[in-house]
Amino acid sequence: MRIGLDGRPLAGPRTGVGRYVFEMCRELDGLLPDAEFFVYAPRTVELPVSSARWHIRLERRAWARSLKPIAWLKLRAGPLCRKDRLDVFWGSATLFPALPAGVRRVTTVYDLTFRVAPETMGATHLIAQRLFFRRDVHRAHQRAAISHGTAARLQAWLGGPLAAVAPPGVSEAFRRQDPVAVAGTLAAFGITGPYFLAVATWEPRKNLELLIRVFRSMQGEGDFPDYRLVLAGGAGWKDERLRALLGAGSRPEHVPGETVMPLGFVPDQQLAHLYAGCRAFVFPSCYEGFGIPLLEARACGAAVVASDLPELHEAGGDAAVYVPPTPQGLRDGLHRVVRQPAPAPLSPDLLPSWYGSAAVLARCLTRS
Repeated sequence: MRIGLDGRPLAGPRTGVGRYVFEMCRELDGLLPDAEFFVYAPRTVELPVSSARWHIRLERRAWARSLKPIAWLKLRAGPLCRKDRLDVFWGSATLFPALPAGVRRVTTVYDLTFRVAPETMGATHLIAQRLFFRRDVHRAHQRAAISHGTAARLQAWLGGPLAAVAPPGVSEAFRRQDPVAVAGTLAAFGITGPYFLAVATWEPRKNLELLIRVFRSMQGEGDFPDYRLVLAGGAGWKDERLRALLGAGSRPEHVPGETVMPLGFVPDQQLAHLYAGCRAFVFPSCYEGFGIPLLEARACGAAVVASDLPELHEAGGDAAVYVPPTPQGLRDGLHRVVRQPAPAPLSPDLLPSWYGSAAVLARCLTRS
């Protein structure tokens, strides 16, 4: 079997969709030992697997590499696919290139942000989703969603069959942590005393601006005087107001003496230490398709405050404190969580696995 996939999510730091695609590919390699995989991308990406069965197909024309990623997928990926005589194509970022009629299409749907929270999206991505999402998902032979909440929203809108739900797993880095290693990472970042942690790309849907304003307001009123609010996550889009709020330049960075500490993108092992060392992990997002950071935080033993959304309940479980993503909701959530004892890290046996979800996807890819 010859399987093609959209390699655009494999570019840059692995967060969100990129992490999902990378980990699923690693498991698919073992689950489908007789398959060949063809990864299509406009620019260099990191292949999830080093093997003669994995092939990278990069754009060779300079003018095409300058296209917007979605324009490249729609205009240039199709001709590359036709040369490889594919049996099936995985729309790893939901949408498809122009494929020959005989190629089966499998899509993964992560969220419906363009319908639920369109104001939080960049213009190009929003236009692309409105133009292509409905048609491409309808044309898929198999549809998979990353959460039951996303599946329910999708079926309520489009109807039709949904093949499966394949939720994210938890990578090996996110487990019970060595206290000495945690202390070393906190010292390296200059984090002293108790802190709340938020992990998100700087974009409006993550609601970081509200969290910062609430935290500063509470400190101004005498609450949490010794605490820091630590932000882990890279630069995003439509983040001008957030940058102005923090006095940030072109990159998130911490200003000495400030109790809100932007660290920028943090690699997995250090991120696991931040989860393990925090008093609580706070996830005030307006909308999510699942919420991978909630799983990671729980796996490392962090208490959790999260927005009261169906999809986040799937990631956060029963022990999280769920609140409306409003000023009063966040205030109440922070007060409640510090009154609770810190939870123990979740046993790996209780965590969803990338292998299990990849097995679901493998059935979609091989189903005739």
